[in-house]
Amino acid sequence: MKMALVLLGLLVALALYLFCWPIRNVTTHPPPRPPSYERSVSLIHADRLRDSADVSPECRSILLDHGHRTGRVVLLFHGITNCPMQFMALGQRLYEQGANVCIPRLPHHGLRDRMTADLANLSADELALFAEHELDLASGLGDTVVVSGLSLGAVLAAYLAQERSVELAIPIAPLLGPEIAPAWAARPLTRAALALPNGFIWWNSKQKENLEGPKRVYPRFATRAMAETMRLGAIVEDRAGRRAPAARRIVMVTIAKDPAVNNQANAALVRAWRAHAPDRVQAYEFPESLRLGHDVIDPDQPYARVGVVYPILENLLLGISPGKS
Repeated sequence: MKMALVLLGLLVALALYLFCWPIRNVTTHPPPRPPSYERSVSLIHADRLRDSADVSPECRSILLDHGHRTGRVVLLFHGITNCPMQFMALGQRLYEQGANVCIPRLPHHGLRDRMTADLANLSADELALFAEHELDLASGLGDTVVVSGLSLGAVLAAYLAQERSVELAIPIAPLLGPEIAPAWAARPLTRAALALPNGFIWWNSKQKENLEGPKRVYPRFATRAMAETMRLGAIVEDRAGRRAPAARRIVMVTIAKDPAVNNQANAALVRAWRAHAPDRVQAYEFPESLRLGHDVIDPDQPYARVGVVYPILENLLLGISPGKS
């Protein structure tokens, strides 16, 4: 009887932790005064020079710069286990339309050793600080600031949409929860993964390190990095439930039947934003008929359909409305 009570108590404690324990918050810093164009460029180059020899030359941060402050600057965050080259082709299109474009390398990404264990050190606090820093630098490069990103990068775009008064934020398929679990399970999974030791999971258990597609991508992901990404997403959701987003306009982009992220969780964030700012939040979904994979950005993916996807994203990033949905 005593042992049964102990086990029951442990089960209750576990349930309380998984379903009720608060998600640890991150600190959001007030934006500094925007730097001059020259100062922004200098700081961006200084950050790149601080990259160690462990960073792949192909995966260093990218600045597509017209040599002067432009009307629009676009800040693009790549996805988990990829690197800035993921967005290079799309960024070039935006550059040719007159925008300055920044594509920074996320912490612990883009290393020469694709089997690195360093990705397990990623944290939500680090991601939030990184996103703020990159936005501060980008703000000196153009009059109108647009932020976007895919998956993990989309969580950063959503975080900045909630906290900073950017002109336009376009999160593309943010990782708020995995597709394999219902939306309500995202937080229990996040808490469990944060409490358990880190593990590495192959993107494709058959191909393993010979993963098909871009060879700069890590062939496996860290469970801790996924959990910290979803922790930051949960923080955005909580804040969105309490107050309006700071961004002047948001367009949430999703992929019908996304094989990686939970679209119900993304729809819930849109509803929370619309509850406070109905006229500033739109949604666009790539239809199921296109049969897209999760990574709609990288032209080196075997399932890439950038000829269909890029014109739509280019228009969105240049401020052309997708229409209400």
